[in-house]
Amino acid sequence: MTTFPKTTFRRWIALLALLPLTGCEDPQRELKLQWREDEVNKKEAAIIQRELALTKEKQVMEGNRLDLLAKEKSVALLQKQLAVEVEKTKRVRHEVEIRELRGPIPQVSADRVIVVDAASDEILFEKNPDKRGAIASTTKLLTALLVVEAGDLDKIVTVELSDTQCSPVRLGLKVGEQFTRRQLLTAMLVKSSNDIAQALARDNAGSVEAFAAKMNEKCLALGLQDSHYVNPHGLPSRNDDEPFSTARDLSRIAKACDVRPEIREIVKLQKYSFKWPNGRVTELSNTNRVLRSAGYCDGMKTGYTDAAGYCLVASGERNGRRRIVVVLNDTEGGVWKDAQALLDWALKA
Repeated sequence: MTTFPKTTFRRWIALLALLPLTGCEDPQRELKLQWREDEVNKKEAAIIQRELALTKEKQVMEGNRLDLLAKEKSVALLQKQLAVEVEKTKRVRHEVEIRELRGPIPQVSADRVIVVDAASDEILFEKNPDKRGAIASTTKLLTALLVVEAGDLDKIVTVELSDTQCSPVRLGLKVGEQFTRRQLLTAMLVKSSNDIAQALARDNAGSVEAFAAKMNEKCLALGLQDSHYVNPHGLPSRNDDEPFSTARDLSRIAKACDVRPEIREIVKLQKYSFKWPNGRVTELSNTNRVLRSAGYCDGMKTGYTDAAGYCLVASGERNGRRRIVVVLNDTEGGVWKDAQALLDWALKA
């Protein structure tokens, strides 16, 4: 199909409109026709000019729109940067206020230390937190966690010979004696008896070796990369496969224990009356001395070996703030002083 330019088309329309007025030999009509053609051309030119002007105006408006969008993006970016700076300023001011409330960080003799906010995971203080080493009986926190996760704490456990073959700290379980898991768990966390830890491990997994495998699997599930367990109590290995962990990893295990009501109820006990099958009762005192010297302390677990030194994981709460302190490789006298000072310091703000 043949198409005509817009201008030509308009001209033909105008001329056709004038055809009835034209005459081959009428000069006046010829002039009128010429005049009308000129008028059409003028109007057509005016329309083209207006179209060009409108196109240019649209281009200017589009340019202005794009410029406005760019400016809006720039303003949004500046607002975002300002918000970040405001938050930084608030955080710095908050940190300064907290430092003033807490005062200076206590000087500690322990080699490996970490202090964490149990709710937010914020690290309040650390010293060699990722240094690997023995952690002694603080190992029993992970043992307790696996026992509690298995459930049925009122199930009866019958003591077997393998449960009794450990040292040096033993409660003195006898083959054939029966206790509930809850009884054994409480005695282990309060008095830190190794024979009880072995009985719970064997009951849970069938053997100490199988339980150690479960401990390491749990570490992986918790995202711990610097821990290795070989038994449920933390005693040195009888071969070259030595257990180890870090203050940071241990704080994460402690936090996992801290959200377990069954463990929280046990570790805060200062004493526990352990009842034997024959009716005899042994009064067990918690090995965590900070429970007795600081009212804000409510757990968790002690430990000692030559390799680990004196160790303590301590939890506490004051004014709605909850903290966990891990102190490893400390001195006999320093472990209590360091843990209590750090816990008190951390709970001030």
